Amino acid sequence: MSQIAFKLRQMVQKMWFLPAAFSLVAILTVVIAYATSGLVPDKLPFTLSSEAVESILTVLASSLLTVAVFSLSTIVSALSSASASTTPRAVPLIVGDRSAQTSISVFIGAFLFSIVGIIGLSANIYSEAGRLLLFAVTLAVVVLVVAALIRWIGQMSSIGRVGETVSKVGSATEKAFRTVPGDGLLGCRRLSGKPSGEPVFSRKTGYVQHVDLSRLQELAEQHELLITITSRPGAYAAPDRPLMLVAGTLEDDMADRLAGAFTVGTGRTFDSDPRFGLIVLAEIGSKALSPGINDPGTAIAVVSTLVRVLAERPVEDSDLKYERLLVAPLDPDDLMADSFRPIARDGAGSIEVMLRMVAGLKTLARCRPEMEKAAKGMIADAVERGLTAMSAKSDKAALKAAGTLK
Repeated sequence: MSQIAFKLRQMVQKMWFLPAAFSLVAILTVVIAYATSGLVPDKLPFTLSSEAVESILTVLASSLLTVAVFSLSTIVSALSSASASTTPRAVPLIVGDRSAQTSISVFIGAFLFSIVGIIGLSANIYSEAGRLLLFAVTLAVVVLVVAALIRWIGQMSSIGRVGETVSKVGSATEKAFRTVPGDGLLGCRRLSGKPSGEPVFSRKTGYVQHVDLSRLQELAEQHELLITITSRPGAYAAPDRPLMLVAGTLEDDMADRLAGAFTVGTGRTFDSDPRFGLIVLAEIGSKALSPGINDPGTAIAVVSTLVRVLAERPVEDSDLKYERLLVAPLDPDDLMADSFRPIARDGAGSIEVMLRMVAGLKTLARCRPEMEKAAKGMIADAVERGLTAMSAKSDKAALKAAGTLK
């Protein structure tokens, strides 16, 4: 994915994009109805007065403004609830929920359509044919609004809820693993041994959100370079932390051009960073185990989601596309630490959570051979934390028995 495509994708996920697009379509619809009215014969079997169409548009305008404000306030409440009960890192997924954005966009777009239509009727710019076309479009808008209202009623029951948020983060993590399958080589050559080359540093401080691999490959081919990517999406970037190591001759502006292939932002994103999804899930589970919330059931649900995501992630790496780029594979130990260490730390005193975690880690050890060593190491770590935190002898015995590796 190029940088332009990545930035367009980020823009499309913003809360304002769909309402703006629907509003533009609404205004264009009214304009088209006026422009095409000349194609319809002036003498029609029946006519509609301006007052008849205007009354319908007035009802839409007055009611949809209230509905749109109510819907936006519901979204704000859902974001606040999700941030307080789960983690602020999950909020972008709720903001980017396409179904919720579509409903609100229909309300705002229909409101603007009504306003522009009323202005046109008040200015007497529509002929009889134009009013008939405007009336037909208004009926279609009413149908869209009713459908959006029905859909919105169903969405309000789940948006911002803990279970729904866990599901959204799990789906985003699965999607990220499909983008970065297998060992996460991203179509590059596997790095074996210690990397070498001249370091190229970031011009900004933040997190790597995207790497334009096609651009790097093109520059490497043109200038006979071999590039080792040391900062994959999700890595922290700073002027003293190299983005890559380059073997070859770097011209005066080549370092800037190479660094320009990295998109650095203030926060991590889910798109090409599956580890971020695992971290967010672990944060939700860890927060559920805090004394103020004390919800081990949510932590168990998070553990189940983590096990499913890791067990079902794609095995095959993408084909070699960038032969002049090298990247280190994803470390199974990092995946285990991101996923389970926070829950093992904060849930060490809960026998229910620890037993479910140990069972899930055993599943990963059996089903994913490449993660067997890391999973067994995390089992040992979890058992040690649990035995230290638990006071009941029966709980210790149950955990010790569950953590026995055969």
